Amino acid sequence: MDKKIISFALQLFGVLVFLVLLHMAFFYARGIAIPFDLIALGYLANFAMAFVIYYVMVELAKKQNKNLGFVFLFGSTLKFAVYFLIFNPLFMQDNSLSKLEFFTFFVPYITCLIVETLALVKLLKDID
Repeated sequence: MDKKIISFALQLFGVLVFLVLLHMAFFYARGIAIPFDLIALGYLANFAMAFVIYYVMVELAKKQNKNLGFVFLFGSTLKFAVYFLIFNPLFMQDNSLSKLEFFTFFVPYITCLIVETLALVKLLKDID
């Protein structure tokens, strides 16, 4: 596997592990009980989607780098689709979406988006 992809995966994993520990500490400090499976699903799904999108961007950069921005935008759209198809129905089982449930998905989403953006900028610099 490409060195860039492994480096990205390790960096993203490290950031997400730190963030999930911070996220859980926040819940614990406030005495908030949230199912760990929902948090794990949110973080794992975002990690997997970010990894796949970056992998596709690296592979595409080897052939034609003009479409990397479109792949990135398509990946972000795909993440929103996953949220509305998988997570939103899970969260709306009680007919309401709490802030807690919302942030369970969107904290890792925003974090992955930032890491992906920085990685894409670095990838584009390496191409030039």
